[in-house]
Amino acid sequence: MTASGRISGKDLYATFGGVAIHGDFTSVSVSGEADIVDVTAGAETFHYFLALARTNGSMDMEIFYDGSTATVWNAIAPNTAGTLIVGINGTASGSPKWTVDRALVQTRNSTHPFDGATTVSATFQFSADMDETTW
Repeated sequence: MTASGRISGKDLYATFGGVAIHGDFTSVSVSGEADIVDVTAGAETFHYFLALARTNGSMDMEIFYDGSTATVWNAIAPNTAGTLIVGINGTASGSPKWTVDRALVQTRNSTHPFDGATTVSATFQFSADMDETTW
């Protein structure tokens, strides 16, 4: 990959339930996993797995909290469900756009270190497949 094709997190854009949650990010990670079942027989020497039709996904995010992000704090209350939209390279035409029609806030945390910045973090559990399109 050429250097010009690389993406930096500085342009990341994200909304949840229509609320912009892409303030001063420190990190965002999106993961997906397959639902598998172990069908190993007793005499086999290596595990054998089958993929089920289900998949699972989640997103972890962390942003700086500066007092003006109370709207974000309220929007990411645990058990809140909404549409999650992530633009990993901003919203310029042709940039990737990831949409999860139903995500659920699983956790919300606030960290207040004595010698560092206050941050807010949340984990979104996907209840729908992530659709990748472009802006």
